[in-house]
Amino acid sequence: MPVKKQETDFPKIGAPANRALEAEGYTQLKQLTTLSETELLQMHGVGLKAVRILKETMKEKGLSFKQTKVGETFRKKDSIVSRTDVVDQFMLELSYPLKAEVEALRTIIKGVDKNINEEIKWKAPSFNYKGEYLVTFNLRDTKRIHLVFHNPMISKVKSDLLEGDYKDRRMTYFADMKDIKMKQKIFGKSIKDLIKLQN
Repeated sequence: MPVKKQETDFPKIGAPANRALEAEGYTQLKQLTTLSETELLQMHGVGLKAVRILKETMKEKGLSFKQTKVGETFRKKDSIVSRTDVVDQFMLELSYPLKAEVEALRTIIKGVDKNINEEIKWKAPSFNYKGEYLVTFNLRDTKRIHLVFHNPMISKVKSDLLEGDYKDRRMTYFADMKDIKMKQKIFGKSIKDLIKLQN
């Protein structure tokens, strides 16, 4: 980890923002020219102050963020923009043996609560509630659907679907469409229970 910190040329923007950028593969200011300010603010952990500091430092080096698209908005407080357009495009281009199952689960997740947002994280569809991550697909597993609940409150949710004994994450697996239909209600309840703990 110390090596990565030495390789970055970011100014002091705070540990949460640094971790968020590093998790998405960004360690150099030049890389940020491919992002708009709105896209940066969608990353959990990156706030307005961090973006302002980055913007000032980039300007000094003759760099700038990508132009924000018309209609691209940022909802402040703990809610980030839902990037359904990006996820739709991702799904369109996705080559994955269980693609239909991913789409079915995506529909179920979004149907649990109107305030659930979606984006791409870890090169897969990811879902959050008012900026707090709920669950993300792990598409490296091609034999079954692997979902990662990564939220500090997930350990308090009681569900037979949740596996693992980690401090702040649990795993859920689905074999196929039949398995999804069979577990749909208990899966939805797990998400609802996690959301209740956020409020």
